[in-house]
Amino acid sequence: MRHGLIPELLADAAWQSGDVEVVSGQVRYTYAEAWERVVRLARSMKQIGIHKGTVVGVLDVNSHRYFELQYALGLVGAVVHTLNFRLPLADLAFTVQHARDEVLFVWDGFRPLGEALRRFVRGVVWMPEAGSAPPAAATAEAALAVAGETRPADVSEWPDYESLIQSQPAGAAPPPVELQDTDAYSVFYTTGTTGRPKGMIYRHRDMMLAPLQIAHHLAIHDTGAALRAGDTIMPLIPFFHIHGWGTPFFAPYLGNKLVLPERADAAAQLALIRAEQVTWSNMVPTQLAMLLDALADGPSPDATVAQLRLKVLTGGSPLPSGLAKRAHRAGVAFSLIYGGSDQLGAAISAVRQPMSDEALRVQSLSTTVQPLPMVRMRVCDTTGHDVPRDGATVGELWVQSPWLPSGYLDNPAASQAAYQDGWFHSGDLAVWLPDGSFQVVDRVKDAVKSGGEWIATSVVEAVLSEIPGVALAAVIPVPDERWGERPLAILQAGEDLQEETVRAHLDSAVASGVIARFWVPDRIQRVAEIPLTSAGKVHKAALRAQYTP
Repeated sequence: MRHGLIPELLADAAWQSGDVEVVSGQVRYTYAEAWERVVRLARSMKQIGIHKGTVVGVLDVNSHRYFELQYALGLVGAVVHTLNFRLPLADLAFTVQHARDEVLFVWDGFRPLGEALRRFVRGVVWMPEAGSAPPAAATAEAALAVAGETRPADVSEWPDYESLIQSQPAGAAPPPVELQDTDAYSVFYTTGTTGRPKGMIYRHRDMMLAPLQIAHHLAIHDTGAALRAGDTIMPLIPFFHIHGWGTPFFAPYLGNKLVLPERADAAAQLALIRAEQVTWSNMVPTQLAMLLDALADGPSPDATVAQLRLKVLTGGSPLPSGLAKRAHRAGVAFSLIYGGSDQLGAAISAVRQPMSDEALRVQSLSTTVQPLPMVRMRVCDTTGHDVPRDGATVGELWVQSPWLPSGYLDNPAASQAAYQDGWFHSGDLAVWLPDGSFQVVDRVKDAVKSGGEWIATSVVEAVLSEIPGVALAAVIPVPDERWGERPLAILQAGEDLQEETVRAHLDSAVASGVIARFWVPDRIQRVAEIPLTSAGKVHKAALRAQYTP
């Protein structure tokens, strides 16, 4: 019987697209072979005490191991805890304890983190690189555990990952587990930039619906990141971040080849794109910038090699117009996704990428987004009433969908503040357009309220990003006696960048009507490096703490 469960996606891919490849480091196999490995892994999981409801933390890069685990854990009814290895250790340990993890699966590259966290769980499964020797834990005692023998309570290591798979016979049936689509599938935590990370439970139904609606939206609309049959997908969004925006689920659903970059840096990612003929990827803007930097730093390529011919879905933070132009010139087409862990994606830009630099600038400064299928959005004032659909009145964006989490795990105060009457209060400022689409202009906490008027910092940052020599731009509010708040611009740039150059560029943007005169920052601060969050976004909380008296 079919229940709409995550493992059914890979089972179907094994049947319908069985010869399509999954590529990960030295490993190359098909969806049919992946399903076989997942079933064997799930059977061993049950024998070592991983059952329905067991919370299992995963520490790994985007690899075939992580891909398999997201299906094998779902097959036994366990709850996948996607551990964010970029969090500070104190926050990471908090999430392990708060989610009540019982078992950790840890890639050997994260062994120090795994060792630090093992005291909080009852078992650790180490995951060596393909072809490397197994860790010392995979001893005869561990083999007995796989065979179903009783284990002492103080034993903290189990067989290594590959041993769990190989200990089961080929062709075995999946373990019998009673599951419904409303059962918990995974637990995810925010990055914790404004306090302790907040957790959310995603059900099988949620992680089935949301990623597939992203795929459907990208197939319906003729946008830069249009997703088609035959595309080769390489997710650069880490699987710990909302399951890589659903890529491990919609790739097999569509029968697309999947390339997993593991720990590849930007130069290695470029090599993978070319070697495996990758046509579609997802990444935050900072990752896109690094990819384009690697392209520029490579050997003098001819015009054909210099063009990536890559479709990119980007989001997580605004796409600066300067970066948008660089991507366009390198042959990268793009769409922007709006959403987050609290709402599992809500909208995607649905305007075809324009071909002129000036049109590209206008679009990237005010990206028009269309809600995904089955998503409702509103822009509300402080009283909870809809603002006019005039494209000018700013309000807070509210979101509603069938896969919206019901609240934060064991955090009633935060849940009550954000989730009200079935609507998620996003904390984002937006305007509502006459055709029913939206333009997201800033975060409430990041926007500047100067003299009672909003200044959209993301738009000012986009203008600043166009200045040659500016690698990264951030605009934050600072207190002002006269106006309440005024914008401060912080630029990651070399010492040769002069303030006069910045002022002249801002004046040009004012003259052309891109920004208002009162949006121009009073102060400009040049720095060697702007801090980033674990998700690769500008760490504005850290900047506010540093520059606000």
